[in-house]
Parts: sequence; structure tokens; C-alpha cells
Amino acid sequence: MRDRSRSRSSGPTVPLRSLTLILVVLVVVVTAGTPTAAVTSGSVTRGSSAAVADDANGLLGLDVAGSVSAGSSSRLLTVTNQLDRSLTVDVTSASSLSGTQATLTPGESLTTSTTVGCDSPPDTVTVTVVATAGSQFSGTATRSTTVDTSDCSSAAGPFSAVSGSATAGSFSGPGGGSTGSIAFTFENTETAARTVTAFEIVEAGTATRLSFGGPKPVNGEAGKDELYIDATGDSTDSEGAAEDGRRTTSFDVGDGTSHSLDQSVTIDTGEAAEIFLYQFQDNGTPYAFQSGDSITLTLTLQDGTQTTVTVTV
Repeated sequence: MRDRSRSRSSGPTVPLRSLTLILVVLVVVVTAGTPTAAVTSGSVTRGSSAAVADDANGLLGLDVAGSVSAGSSSRLLTVTNQLDRSLTVDVTSASSLSGTQATLTPGESLTTSTTVGCDSPPDTVTVTVVATAGSQFSGTATRSTTVDTSDCSSAAGPFSAVSGSATAGSFSGPGGGSTGSIAFTFENTETAARTVTAFEIVEAGTATRLSFGGPKPVNGEAGKDELYIDATGDSTDSEGAAEDGRRTTSFDVGDGTSHSLDQSVTIDTGEAAEIFLYQFQDNGTPYAFQSGDSITLTLTLQDGTQTTVTVTV
């Protein structure tokens, strides 16, 4: 009897290797077609397990502030590494930034802040993020946010920094060396004299501390006190100073601490006073100010009110 059992076929047989190749191609095509809102342009090699999605869930998790405030330092952007490998991130902008570079392990974040002055603030701040992970990933994302100027009237207060007056490295301390020194001019724009009794260092480029370990006495001279305010050009003939050698606390940048002046200073109406700060450090090393660095001080007045002064190098 004949064996009638035969395999039936509806078409040509596809070899297993060919079928595997087709599936791989399909996977690549589907991945390439997934939205990449979080990355303006970039490339990914196979082996990355992170999903490519929107700003919050993409390869680069981007959390952009809804707005930033003029007259102070504000959080601009938080970048989160959502790859399965370390990622190098660089953040750039035409505006003054702090927290601009980091190597992030998977799940780690970098927060970037910006300082926008009240003197002709822009309508928006634009920031560009460039991220790389060796040859496995590279991407660029550009984002913008609006600038809120509602605080500028109160931020300016009685004092206005003189635009272009900030000069870095223009004077030295008793031990020599001008690195870390900064001076600028501000004016009392009100119709009454105002007395400054304390100060807080909100920002100074990427410096971390104002200190040079000078002598304890208040000297009332640029480079011999960490902070010296010269308001001797008018009828009050006043000088102010703060010397960190006289206290147990240091003048740290951005820690939210207001430090009383060892010698308060009165600035007459319409008077221009010059403030000298020496010596800024970055983790123990004298800080070299760069063009575009911002210095923001919050000054406490005799009546208890506070006002912010910001200048750009």
C-alpha cells in the first residue's frame, strides 16, 4: 500500500536564518520609528534597554522649569540618565548657569540653575543639553522656558548694580595674589539713606566659599577683609566690612545663611558705593572668575528688609 501522507506546502519554505534576519530588521525599524521628543537629534546603538519616549520618560529624562525668576537664581532644568550605562551630560546656554556638567550613572540626575538679572531680562531662556555614552549613545536636546520678571521691582529694592562695573582679579590680599577677588559698584536709587547690616552670598560663578584666612581685626580695606563696602564718597563717609576670622562660621556660597557685618555701612541717597569681595574659593582653591559669571548678594537693611543685587562679570 502506498503511503499517502505527504507534507503540504502553500509556498516556498523560508530558511530559519532568513526568518531571524527579518525579525531583527523589524525590531530595528519599530525602534527607529518610536517618538524621540526628549532628544532633538541623536543616535542609539543596539544594546541600550532604555525606552525612547517623551521628555519625562526618554533616554534623557528632561524636567524643564515652567519659568525662571529674574532677580534671583532659579532651577532651570533637571536631566536624568535613563539609559542602562553611564552618561556624560553638558548643559549650555547664553544665560548664566550653574551645575552644567556631570557624568551620571543610570538613574542619577543633574540639576542646572540659571541667574537672570533684572537689568533688561530676556523673555525666554534657551538651554541645550548634549549627552554621550561612549559609542553607544549621543544626543542633543534644546529647550526653552519663560522668564518671570514680577519679582524685579522688589528684588531691585533701594539698590541698583551698575551695569559693566564688575571687575575680577583687580586687587590682591595681604599674602599676594588677586585670583578670587571681585569688585563692583551699586547705587542707592531711593530718596533716603539706607544702612546695610548683613549679607548673604547667593551665587558667585561656581565658587563655593568666600574666605582667605586673614587676620581677625576688621581692617576696612579691599583685600584685607572678605567683604568691604566703600561708601566714603558722600556726607556719611561710611565703610562696612565683614571678616570671617572673627566668627566660627564661614561665608559659604548658596547655603542660605545671612551673615552680619562686623561694621555696618550707610549709603546716601544717590550715592554709588563700591563693594570688594576677597577671596572666593572653589573647594579650597582660589576661584578664577570667567566672563559671564554672575554674583548675587542679598543685603539686609537696618529696618530688617532685604534686597538683592546681581552683577555679571
